[in-house]
Amino acid sequence: MKIKLNSMRFHSFIGFFEAERSVGQDITVTITLDVPSKPFEVYLKDDLSETINYGVVFDIVANLAEGKHEVKLLETLAAQMIQAIHTEFPNQIDCVTVQIKKYNLPIDGILDNAEIELAG
Repeated sequence: MKIKLNSMRFHSFIGFFEAERSVGQDITVTITLDVPSKPFEVYLKDDLSETINYGVVFDIVANLAEGKHEVKLLETLAAQMIQAIHTEFPNQIDCVTVQIKKYNLPIDGILDNAEIELAG
């Protein structure tokens, strides 16, 4: 089964340049969780303990995305998110895929966003 949290929006202080880390910029994050499938009847129980709590995943991502820290690369931020989600849900998720889009890049040209995708 896949669980997706799509286009979560944050104001992040990530960036290679000091100005990016002090002023910040908007990012969107999409998380895909590959969760081992269970018998169909389990899903009919309507029991949160049988799945992943989306709110907890959102909070993990928000704390990392919005935190003032010295992370410069989107790749590093994505790896931290993957690690934190696996730590919170040990043995419950096969793979976490993180997509991050960064807007308003300090690039001299027309560009909507830059995006990375990392799985682990």
